[in-house]
Amino acid sequence: MLQRLTLLLLTVTFLFLSSCTSARKAAQEQFGDEKVTTFYLVRHAEKDFGDDPILTPQGTERAERLKEIMKNVDLAAVYSTDTKRTQLTAKPTADDHGLKIVSYRPTLLKELSEKLRSLYRGKVVLIVGHSNTTPAMTNYLTDSNVHPRFSELDYTNFYLVTLPRIGAPDVQKLRY
Repeated sequence: MLQRLTLLLLTVTFLFLSSCTSARKAAQEQFGDEKVTTFYLVRHAEKDFGDDPILTPQGTERAERLKEIMKNVDLAAVYSTDTKRTQLTAKPTADDHGLKIVSYRPTLLKELSEKLRSLYRGKVVLIVGHSNTTPAMTNYLTDSNVHPRFSELDYTNFYLVTLPRIGAPDVQKLRY
């Protein structure tokens, strides 16, 4: 049973990485590498209880899984709100890429989205947020209002947002 679960997890991870890579490559082929901006947006991993909780053991495992998923991605920056759960989710990936985590205020998502689109044009950024801020930031980055808040019980959501310099944004909603 454990071997089947491990095989299933590896298969899902491979499919996830293939999807992420193919979406970015398709945009690069169409518009040129320097003109495609990519944002990976995730909700923090499983949290403990309390006012500013840390991650559970499952959450720590998920943060490590995120690091493995992002291992071959050329990240320019890692952003996170200033809570323990988001910082701990972002830390393994940021450390693996030699990046410092840039904290952002969840009350200023619109302003942040404008800054990120301009500052990281043609680059790749990871943004770690919450069940409400992750879909909201996706909406701001794509000038849409179609991505609803995540369930409080769901920690698997992962958005891949590709913004070509010319043309419509592309959003892939994945699971990790």
